[in-house]
Amino acid sequence: MADPTFCHKILSTMIMYLIRHRLALIYLALLLDPVYAQEGNTDQISDGESVRARMHYLEKPVVVEASSGPPLNYAPKRQSTDKLEVDLPFSDDSKIVERYSLAIQMIEGNGGVWDSQLVEQLSTLGNLQQQRLNHPAAIEAFRRAIQINRIAQGLHTPDQIPFLENMIDSLVATEDWEQADLYSDYLFFVQHKTYGINDPRLIPALQRLASWNIRAFNLGYGDQLGARLSTAQMLLSAGLRSVVTHYGQRDERTLQYLRDLARSAYYVKMYPEYLAGMDQPEFRARQENLRQKLNSRTIYPRSFSLGEAALKDIINYHIQKNGSVFLIAEAITHLADWYLIFDRRSNAQNRYLQAWSLLSTESDGDQLKEKLFGRVVPLPTFMDGPKNLEMRAPIPKVRSNLKNSTADVSFSVTITGGVRDLDVLTEENEENANLLSRLRRSVRFSKFRPVIENGRPVHSVGHVFRYRYWY
Repeated sequence: MADPTFCHKILSTMIMYLIRHRLALIYLALLLDPVYAQEGNTDQISDGESVRARMHYLEKPVVVEASSGPPLNYAPKRQSTDKLEVDLPFSDDSKIVERYSLAIQMIEGNGGVWDSQLVEQLSTLGNLQQQRLNHPAAIEAFRRAIQINRIAQGLHTPDQIPFLENMIDSLVATEDWEQADLYSDYLFFVQHKTYGINDPRLIPALQRLASWNIRAFNLGYGDQLGARLSTAQMLLSAGLRSVVTHYGQRDERTLQYLRDLARSAYYVKMYPEYLAGMDQPEFRARQENLRQKLNSRTIYPRSFSLGEAALKDIINYHIQKNGSVFLIAEAITHLADWYLIFDRRSNAQNRYLQAWSLLSTESDGDQLKEKLFGRVVPLPTFMDGPKNLEMRAPIPKVRSNLKNSTADVSFSVTITGGVRDLDVLTEENEENANLLSRLRRSVRFSKFRPVIENGRPVHSVGHVFRYRYWY
């Protein structure tokens, strides 16, 4: 048996060593209280304990006018997850579906389950089921059409492109993100292989895959969210180059590409933590392969400079198109907003003054200035969908499966767009206390375009906005 004195000396020596390395507290916690550590990891909830609601999405707020409804105590409700019931037994479309199903059975009986004549029937049936919101049946029909087409025509022929596009739409509708992601990548593979990067027919494919990657990022879907932004920016840049090359800078599609580039640049600023791991070999190899396909300059997502360049290009677009003075001033204001978001206050003030001065040249300038600068505006203006507050969740939550409610919030806005004097007007209770606390944090760190007077931002008070949130 070991000598207690000797053991005590050894333990003392170990503790002194750990203290020197600032690990003593961790060591002692593990040594003295292992049971507590194990119990703290359990997810079980006692009978008397309730689960605290978590806010998952926060919608862009709207101004509350004096006569706005619903009341401040708007009761929460659950969005219906039931699908629209359109499969009526005696409806005309039901009879059409039945006829196509019988035609498919007849072809299978005569030529087998791989008969190429099935492709047209299956694709039509898939379209009908999709229109009826019977997405599982539509997916099955499109999947079979794709399989038969690949056997009859070849693995990567363009004939399957419309089937893939329709099937992906139904996969997204059923919230099957994994399959939607896989088939989105495969669809672009087929399109790129068929057309090549310099063919204008690839332009819609670039936009579609970029939009999917931005949507997947917003959902928090995927192991490497930084790769979503990298992929989206490379695709959008390639699409923009192709539109300009084939159709010129005045093509209206350039506006959507530029706005999407600015949106992706904003995400890079807001979520820098998701760019970690960009230097991992598996990430670099995959993104480098895409970069070469698209002739892109870099695989690394950009933030301030990319958004600034995109918003400047939008200004130039309206100037070249001889757009209205208001559209040009509005585009300049969006650039000023961008500078404000990035705390470039001097640049922001100069651009606000430029837009103000431009509107002052118009006969109805006072009305236009009131329309653009008379009230505070949530930033950035080009963000439409609700903000995902739980992007780290292992399984993406979708709004259709969540409850939603609203809350009214009053605050003032500083000359730099910051929120002050925040007050939640909606009555707080046991059910919504945690949710309103989360709402306060989100609103407190948000940015608004301040009221502009005589071309300069001013501090303003008494603003009331209504926020819708999902939990």
